Amino acid sequence: MKAWLDFLPIILFFIAYKLEGVFVAAAVLMVAVVVIYGAMWWQQRRLETSQWITVAATLGLGSLTLILHDEKYLQWKAPGVYVLLALVFLGSQWFGSQPIIQRMMGHAVTLKPAQWRGLNLSWAAFFLLSAAANAVVVLYWTAYWVDFKLFGSMAMTFIFVIAQGVWLMKQGAITETNSAP
Repeated sequence: MKAWLDFLPIILFFIAYKLEGVFVAAAVLMVAVVVIYGAMWWQQRRLETSQWITVAATLGLGSLTLILHDEKYLQWKAPGVYVLLALVFLGSQWFGSQPIIQRMMGHAVTLKPAQWRGLNLSWAAFFLLSAAANAVVVLYWTAYWVDFKLFGSMAMTFIFVIAQGVWLMKQGAITETNSAP
C-alpha cells in the first residue's frame, strides 16, 4: 500500500497536467506531497530518506516553477531526485553500520553481507539509470516528459522490483517465515 501512495502524487500531477497544464499540476503535486507524506509522518512519526528527498525536491522545484513561471525546474526534479537517491545508496556502502537497502529490507530478507552490498549497488545503479532516462526525455523529448514521468518511470520501477524479487527468491532470501503475512 505504501509503495502505491508514493506514486499517487505523480498520478494526480499527470491528471492535472492533462486537464489544466503544468502550473496547476505543479500546485496539485505540491499539495498532494504535503498531504500524503504529512499523513504518513503523522501516523508513523517518520518518513524514509527517499520520501524526505521527494518532499524537499517537490516543494523547492515546484515553488521555483510557480514563482518563475518556468516548467524547467519541475522537469529536472525526477533526474535530480534519482541522482540524490543513488548517492544516498552509494554513500551507505561506506557510512553507517549497514547498506541502506539492508536497513530498509533486513526485517524481511536474509542475505550475506556481500549480497546486501551487491543489492544496494544494484539500487544505486537503478537510480542512476532512471536519472539518465528522465534527463534524456527532458532534453530531447520534452513534449513527452509528463507521460514518461508517470508511465516510463513506473514501468522501470515495476520491472526492477520484479527482477529484484526474482533474484531474492533465487538466493533463498525470501521464505515463508520472513515474508509479510
